[in-house]
Amino acid sequence: KIKEIPITINSGQLLEASTIDSHAKMKYEKILHIEKTTSGFNQEQFIAKKSELVNNRQRLREIDQEFGAVSNRIENAQKQLEKNKISLAELHKVRKYVIELENIQKNVYSIDGPVAKSLRSWALEIISEKSSEYLEKLNTKIQRISLSQKTRDVNITCYSRSTMLELESLSGGEQVSIALSLRLGMAHLLGSSNLNFMILDEPTTHLDSERRKALVEVLSQLANIRGENASMQFIIISHDAEIFEDSSVENIYKFESAIDGTVVSLL
Repeated sequence: KIKEIPITINSGQLLEASTIDSHAKMKYEKILHIEKTTSGFNQEQFIAKKSELVNNRQRLREIDQEFGAVSNRIENAQKQLEKNKISLAELHKVRKYVIELENIQKNVYSIDGPVAKSLRSWALEIISEKSSEYLEKLNTKIQRISLSQKTRDVNITCYSRSTMLELESLSGGEQVSIALSLRLGMAHLLGSSNLNFMILDEPTTHLDSERRKALVEVLSQLANIRGENASMQFIIISHDAEIFEDSSVENIYKFESAIDGTVVSLL
């Protein structure tokens, strides 16, 4: 009988078949439910929607992967940001130290800073005082030397009692006396003690013959003046042997190169 059931049946035939038994009736009701729920079904639209769903799921997986990568970058960026905050705080401290060091350099070590200006003023005053003392011992008409700073140059002013003297108006010997007195004043300042011994290496360089001999005479005068403890002593190193002619220098030694070494002889 199954073979006698047609493949295609209409609703009337279904209704007739449902009266066979309860099972057939249940099947009939399910068929009616399926027909009702699938009413208006479009196969092409279904396939399109299914394909769209597959694509959307694939895109969702890609978005999840991209989100994971972005989240990882954000996490790394936040960690780096915390490190940068620490570094920035350290740099702020370093900046404060650098500003302080720049202020110290400007005020203490700069040639135009207040400390340097004060030290130069003090040093020029000491050198002026000591140089004037040495000039007094030389019995020249110059009684006082005054050093003053103008911008970055040092001006030398000479006085005879209350009269100011121009350097160009002084004799060669007087100019040498001033130059030597200034050097002795500077040496006294640097040595910070009583000056009684000096070594002069080529002191006659750039001096003419008159000033060369005048230098030796001035040194001889200083050497003959006894101070509080002892007279000043000088060792002069020079290639100009003629400057010692007719001088009161005590001992003159000549150094000559020889095959066996240096030969020293007393003149």
